Amino acid sequence: MDDFSMNTFKAGRMKLCVVFQLVLLTLSLSGCDLALALNHDPCGSISAKVLVAHVGSSHNITCSFCKEGTADKVQWKYGGNELPSSQIIKIGSNASMAMLINLALTSSKGGNLTCMTEEESYTVLIQTGYPPDAPRDMKCVTHNFTKLNCSWDRGRDTNIETNYICCCHFISRSPNCAQVGQVNFIESEFLLFNDRILQITATNELGTQTSEKFTVKESDIAFVPYTPKLKRVFKDPSNSQMMQVEWFEEGDTYGMDLKMIFQIQVLLAYDMQEVSVGNHSETLNYTHNRVLHTTWTSDMPLKCTSYLVRIRSIGNDEKTLFMGRKAWSEWSSPLKLEGQDVSNETSLKIYPVEGTVLEAGSNPAFCCVAGKGEHAETLTFDNLTSFIKLSDRSLAIRVPNVSPSIESGTNVVCKMSGEKYDGAVIFIGYPPDAPKNVSCETRDLQTLNCTWDPGRSTRLVSKRRTFYHLNTGSQNSLLCKEASQVYPDYWCAYPISNISGKTNITIHGKNPLGEAESSITVYVTRVFRPFAPYEWKREEVTRDSVTVSWSDRVDYTGIDLDCEIVIHDNLGKTMTLNRSVTGKGMNQWHTMTLTDLRPNTEYSIRARYSSVLFWKWSKWSDVAHAKTKIAPPSVKLDVWRTVMPNRTVTTYWKPLSALEANGPVLFYNVTWTKVGNGSINSNVEHGTDVQIHLDRAGYVITIVAQNAAGVSPPSVIKIPPQQDDENLGIERATGVGDGINVTWRGHLADNCGYTVQWCRLLSLPMCKVDWSKFPPDTTSATIKSDAFQVGVRYSLEVFECRSDGDHVLKKLIGYTRELAPAEGPQVEVNQTSVESVQIEWKDIPVEKQRGFVEGFKIYYSTLYNDSAASKPMTAVNQQAKIVLRPDQRAFKILGLEAGTTYNVGVRAFTKGGDGPSNMVTVTTPNSPIALILGITLPLIGFVVLGVVLSIFCYQKQEWIKDTFYPDIPDPTNSKVLQNGSFDQVVNLCKTLEPKDCTPNEVQVVEDKQRRAEGNKYIMTNQQGEDNSDSELQEGGVISYRPSSTSVETVGEPNPAFEAVAAVVPCVYPSEVTYTSIRGPGPAHQDRAGAVQLEDGMEVIVKSGYQPQVHVATNPVLDREQLDPAPHVNGYQPQMHKKSWSLDSGNLPTLEPESIGSPTSINSQAFLLPEMFGEELKVGGSKTWSLPFFNARTSSNPYSDDNLS
Repeated sequence: MDDFSMNTFKAGRMKLCVVFQLVLLTLSLSGCDLALALNHDPCGSISAKVLVAHVGSSHNITCSFCKEGTADKVQWKYGGNELPSSQIIKIGSNASMAMLINLALTSSKGGNLTCMTEEESYTVLIQTGYPPDAPRDMKCVTHNFTKLNCSWDRGRDTNIETNYICCCHFISRSPNCAQVGQVNFIESEFLLFNDRILQITATNELGTQTSEKFTVKESDIAFVPYTPKLKRVFKDPSNSQMMQVEWFEEGDTYGMDLKMIFQIQVLLAYDMQEVSVGNHSETLNYTHNRVLHTTWTSDMPLKCTSYLVRIRSIGNDEKTLFMGRKAWSEWSSPLKLEGQDVSNETSLKIYPVEGTVLEAGSNPAFCCVAGKGEHAETLTFDNLTSFIKLSDRSLAIRVPNVSPSIESGTNVVCKMSGEKYDGAVIFIGYPPDAPKNVSCETRDLQTLNCTWDPGRSTRLVSKRRTFYHLNTGSQNSLLCKEASQVYPDYWCAYPISNISGKTNITIHGKNPLGEAESSITVYVTRVFRPFAPYEWKREEVTRDSVTVSWSDRVDYTGIDLDCEIVIHDNLGKTMTLNRSVTGKGMNQWHTMTLTDLRPNTEYSIRARYSSVLFWKWSKWSDVAHAKTKIAPPSVKLDVWRTVMPNRTVTTYWKPLSALEANGPVLFYNVTWTKVGNGSINSNVEHGTDVQIHLDRAGYVITIVAQNAAGVSPPSVIKIPPQQDDENLGIERATGVGDGINVTWRGHLADNCGYTVQWCRLLSLPMCKVDWSKFPPDTTSATIKSDAFQVGVRYSLEVFECRSDGDHVLKKLIGYTRELAPAEGPQVEVNQTSVESVQIEWKDIPVEKQRGFVEGFKIYYSTLYNDSAASKPMTAVNQQAKIVLRPDQRAFKILGLEAGTTYNVGVRAFTKGGDGPSNMVTVTTPNSPIALILGITLPLIGFVVLGVVLSIFCYQKQEWIKDTFYPDIPDPTNSKVLQNGSFDQVVNLCKTLEPKDCTPNEVQVVEDKQRRAEGNKYIMTNQQGEDNSDSELQEGGVISYRPSSTSVETVGEPNPAFEAVAAVVPCVYPSEVTYTSIRGPGPAHQDRAGAVQLEDGMEVIVKSGYQPQVHVATNPVLDREQLDPAPHVNGYQPQMHKKSWSLDSGNLPTLEPESIGSPTSINSQAFLLPEMFGEELKVGGSKTWSLPFFNARTSSNPYSDDNLS
């Protein structure tokens, strides 16, 4: 077969190759089928009627036909699809074989494979599947504690018939095996306290699997009740939002009384969304099959949409002996409660309906249901638009914590398809509160009036408002009146039938949202509240009394009443009188005289009633106004005097108050009588002081106040005879914030009292005097006055009253409270010295001191610049000196620096704080010694430095000369020239031999082959530097032709010469011409004496004379290795060309355009490179002078050290 496949491959018959490969695969999987095919089946048959195969396996089916030659015409179909020819093999003339490769999973019923010709047809049923898995996850439950149902997990679906065998092993019994069939559970007897072992075997056409042994204990068994059966679901007739649910108890199925929990679930019928779930507990009676029920209240009317209700149960009995767990039963089949959205109604409905009253703060839901054939599109409540879709025809909107509506209600608007709108008005408010503060009283002992506070407003009006009724138990309820502007409270009037007894009163309120009531017990005589006195008026007025009269509003004849009279005067004082009166009939008058009143005073008088058994006061009566008549002043004047040295006496008195004057004071009568002769003088004054000029004698002054009714009691003050002034010192008084403390000691024990006089110190002698008088036994006082001001100095004097008049005891000055000074003292500089400043300052004006000055603070600081002068004088940036003597006015500041400017300030301080400072700027004079030292010390320093430098230069003059000005060595003293080695090298290399000459211009001119081959780049550089033939002709040309001789080396060879000679042997002679070279280019100098050899070796020449070796005469040398830049390895004058001098005493003067620096014979570059940068930019007119070469100070190859 393989050979045949190979041959077909070589022949290119690819299709036939594929066919035979499939045949080979098929035969390898089932070789017996080929043998069977070769032994043709009987005429008119198929190899199998039913084939059960594993998914993914391959099989051959042979079909034999009775008619010869039909094998070429066979058609195979599997599952209705024709098999490809690659899966069909002809076997003889009347047999055909179909190859089924990698069978797919069929349906559980299988698929037909059919072979057919025009005359014959044969079919085989093919089923594919899997061998069974081992059963697992055994679970056992009981529904009634009688039977035990155990189930297991089949595992993967085999897709073919699989049967199970269950073997049960009890500990006390032999194993019992039973055919279960194709189900995956087994029911057996439930036995308490008895464990069992179960083992399940699964068998089908493709294999057999046996589970592990499952040990089933009682704790592993679950009690799952039977699924409850719903009876019906319906709407509550009295509540549109309440649902009634009924189901059968089925207690007789359990055989015992059990406690059960039933869980009722409510779903939306439209989308099966859960709306509510609740539990209901019940104890089942196994002898009955009762109907149980429960209710569920929706947050919206049940008509809004359709609902589904289902139920399940779970055991809840803890007393049973069952040790297993409890589980929920399966859900029952749901029952449907239809809503308006499935009705045939064509009009839109809104729920709750128009006019519904809802409680504020609740969470209501509103819905609209469109008519049949229409759709609800939007639903709004007030400004809320977030609606919920309940069904195609129904929308709902939930309002959390709904607010009270306005009196006209809140709108619910629904929009239907086709721009149709409809709506309803909903009223939202509160249920009534229980009536508060229920109070009943009678005003006339005939009618009982009850009032109460209704509490919170229900926000409901019209027919939805709260209605109140009064009930007494013996009569029908009375409808009460509402509150109004006239009667702010709700109230009811109840006719009194029993004055002496008690009455039970109940106030009941009700509105659409609820009802409430309150009750009280009333004793009529204890709740009697009379009306206020009626027609209250004034009758008669005197200096100290007023007569008033009034009547009673109703007939109070024979009733004892308490009358309270309140009298207010124009000074704000109040007087209350209580009188007992007996009631009178209507239009009868009561009179009463009010005494002990003040003259010339306006009064407002009113009264009110109460019962003797006090309940409440009546309202106040009208106000009666009266003014008593004028009387003479009732008190004498408070008088005082001041006596000047010239015996001018000023007498003062304080005006009488309205209470004391008893009427307007017209004038004051002042009388003074001289002691001894009885002469009397008088004067009438309208002010509060009078000035009298007296002589040295004693006087008695009398003052009275006169009004229209008379004069006041006289006030007398005595002026003692003139005496010499006592020398009394002035003491300081202590302030207490709002006053001044004053103490004194009397001279006479039988004095008539003391007087303290004070005034502002600054206003003396014209100050306004004030005074206070004290009894004889007083020795101290705190003087207070509304006129006192803080920070103001007051003068006080204490007088003692004696038989002949008042004598001064003590003089004081003081402040109620001290403040910091308002300004600083004026500072002046008195004297300055190198280290001190003497300052003086003036007193602060008394009005600016605002306290007793306790000392001064002197501040000073250094003034560094102009800005420092404006800095404030604070303790932070200045030094302070404190002067504790308040009378000191000068101070000397020591320890200052000479020639320094200072800010100096002085500030005063009191107990109230520091005042501001006044500054002055002062500069201390310079010290003469410091000035002298400042000049002489720098001079001495320069002199000493010059001497030291001179001594150093003298001692180091040789070193300085060698370092900065070394001698130029003489080449004739060189050992190199003496031993002949230099001549040998010169002859060998044909190098230029210098002669004594003074050329003006130097130019290297080479001929023969050297010019063409060896130094082409040199000639190029030469042409670049000087491209003018005329310039070459202007200078003189000196030719030098050294002979080519061989020189033997004598003595120590020079390594540099050996290296150069080895590399660049001189073959061609050179012709040298010196001409002018203008404007040398920048030289790029390598290390001194460095020569790069052809093989990479580098020779360093550190010292000695270095001849100008021609490095380009060897035609073999690689030109690319040559550096076209000039290399400076010879003698180098070390000084900038600007410093070269054209003057020389040894050589004749050169031409202005000549130069004296030697150049290489191979180039026009200078041996000494010029400085880079800006120093290169010099004109061609600058030249070098040859005499300069005798004075160079740089490293010199002709020095003695180098020539040795």
